[in-house]
Amino acid sequence: MRWRTAIAMLLGLLGAAGCAERADTSVDHVDADVVFNQEMITHHQQTIRLAEVAAERGESSYVRDLSKKLIAEEKADIAMMSSWLRSWREPVPPEPATQPGADLPAGPGFDRKWLATLSGHLEHGVHMAETVKKTGRHGPTLELADAITKAQRAELADVAGRAG
Repeated sequence: MRWRTAIAMLLGLLGAAGCAERADTSVDHVDADVVFNQEMITHHQQTIRLAEVAAERGESSYVRDLSKKLIAEEKADIAMMSSWLRSWREPVPPEPATQPGADLPAGPGFDRKWLATLSGHLEHGVHMAETVKKTGRHGPTLELADAITKAQRAELADVAGRAG
């Protein structure tokens, strides 16, 4: 009887040690990484929609060029984040139904209004990235969040200088 108990305890300890070891090495992402990537994809999709409006209605070459740059960068980020979500067997958000910036009238003053709208949008993106940097675990997601923070802060500084 003692042998059975000793063997059962030994097997239990070995099983627990094996599970703990696997848990430490196999967890490459946590829920915060999933949520960030899903929400940032939606955020980037909104940025693209907002930039498309500026590409059509922008008065200055700065606004039109910035909108084209944003579209290209955000599409690349979306492709990367989508691949991570698919690899984790998590859903990739669909395209949003809304068209941010659609209510901005073309003509005089469009650029200033668009830049103000973009600034608020970029600030939200920085907040999202800062949050996952505190709670996420997936290395590439954290690197992307850091890059987003730096890039969007630089854009905010540039936009503030041009909008004022």
